[in-house]
Amino acid sequence: MLPRAAGLSLFTAVSLLWTSHAAAEHGPSAPSSAFPSHQFQLAPRAPSAQLSFHYGLLQPLLLRGFNAAVDLRLGRLVLSYSHGQGLDVGRAPGTLTAEETRAGTRAIVPYSTGGGIGFTLLDELYVMADFKAHRYELSAGSEISRYTTVTVGAEVGWRFFLWRGLHITPVVRYWPNVWTSAPEQGVKVRTRQGTDLLHQPISQGSGGFFANVLLGWAFDL
Repeated sequence: MLPRAAGLSLFTAVSLLWTSHAAAEHGPSAPSSAFPSHQFQLAPRAPSAQLSFHYGLLQPLLLRGFNAAVDLRLGRLVLSYSHGQGLDVGRAPGTLTAEETRAGTRAIVPYSTGGGIGFTLLDELYVMADFKAHRYELSAGSEISRYTTVTVGAEVGWRFFLWRGLHITPVVRYWPNVWTSAPEQGVKVRTRQGTDLLHQPISQGSGGFFANVLLGWAFDL
């Protein structure tokens, strides 16, 4: 058993760690000279009202499209809306089957849109439940086949502030398909040779799991 004085010292140390930077200027409120502008603390960040705009880096680098999002933070509550467009998901390894690839199949997501709700756990670490709709267009010739999927899942992310409101956020998401407009037997995709491929609805990432890095700017309201 720890002596009383040691126990009090340990309690004091934990309390100081929990609140050490609570009053320090953090993120958007930090001075321009602060780099990085992040002040780590164990207590969850709970701004009275904060707006954040951010963009996924995976989409333009790998999928030749974009995804933009806006977050509203009210205390620990996080509300989010995001919209992706022009995503060439067929470029992602493993998205199309070998047969589809040989046939020159293209898989485009003209839009992917939806929202989420979550809360901050500690510092800038948050969890969120997401609801998204994804539209797909497939072609292996002149004809285009279309279908929609709906995903309901979760994400975990942590914002790190670089300078003022500029921040990066590594995220891990699990977005399984819960509904699709595709026929049960699959979507017919007509090839250039006039034959049909049976395409099964695409999952997000690997079995619904995928990661991304977000770059954005936040400011207090």
